[in-house]
Amino acid sequence: MSAHPYRGSLGPVVGPIQPRLDVEGLRCLPERPPLWTQGEPMLWDDPHISQQMLRAHLDPETDAASRKPATIDRSVEWIASTLGLRAGQPVIDLGCGPGLYAARLARRGLRVTGVDYSRSSIAYARGQAQADGLDIEYVCRDYRTIRYAGEFDAALLVYYDLGVLPPADCDAVLANIHRALRPGGRFVVDVLTGEGMARSHAEPGWYASSGGFWRPGPHLVSTRVVVYPEVAVALDEYLVVEQSGEWTVYRLWTQGYTLETLGVVLARHGFEIEGIWSDLLGNPYSPGCEALGVIARKA
Repeated sequence: MSAHPYRGSLGPVVGPIQPRLDVEGLRCLPERPPLWTQGEPMLWDDPHISQQMLRAHLDPETDAASRKPATIDRSVEWIASTLGLRAGQPVIDLGCGPGLYAARLARRGLRVTGVDYSRSSIAYARGQAQADGLDIEYVCRDYRTIRYAGEFDAALLVYYDLGVLPPADCDAVLANIHRALRPGGRFVVDVLTGEGMARSHAEPGWYASSGGFWRPGPHLVSTRVVVYPEVAVALDEYLVVEQSGEWTVYRLWTQGYTLETLGVVLARHGFEIEGIWSDLLGNPYSPGCEALGVIARKA
């Protein structure tokens, strides 16, 4: 194994360089990683991967990274009308990506702050806001570390972001959001249920690529899914092997929620649930739905 816990390397080489895979290091990877074990930490801000993520966010034909434009239009309309948002009110969009929700909210006259950890997405969002004449404050920062206090009437954390956070990070983010909201401010969030989590896995297997999402050059990708049914958590794990023999492990975790478990988490951080739907479009909640859309008030 290399010094980095999620990477392997060539090892000693004599004479002309030949690719050499660290098979022993791969063999030591756990078959069932302990819950919430981190993979490569630079996933979201990797120079190549973040550009691929930005392309996925902006692709109007897929819901892979962001929802399709027509769905975002409907969602923003529903959120604004359900919350009764008026021009001039301050709103924060956490995990804003390239500003797809933030821009639509700003066009309604709201004072919007967007926060995202990806420099590629924030750079695009700032450029687009300037081109469109929208006054949006975009902040390139990990939303686990924000320190706003009583500044916003509403906070958004959309497209299941809450469910990818380990419990300690989830607690930190909810505490940050509660602190950032004014008294009576509302929090808009959606999460996957256990049913939705079961249908949202990656496709297990492997493939070879001459260049794609994970790397610009030739590489192999092996994907596996590990489910932890006792706690309604699933792991999508990606092993990326480069032509040189270097390899990296990426782990994407997902927490499934029920009405009860989500209510407990929100209440622990001072939120009272005002309404529950099956999404953030206003479709009614029904047992067995794949997601929960929630509006909660700062108590």
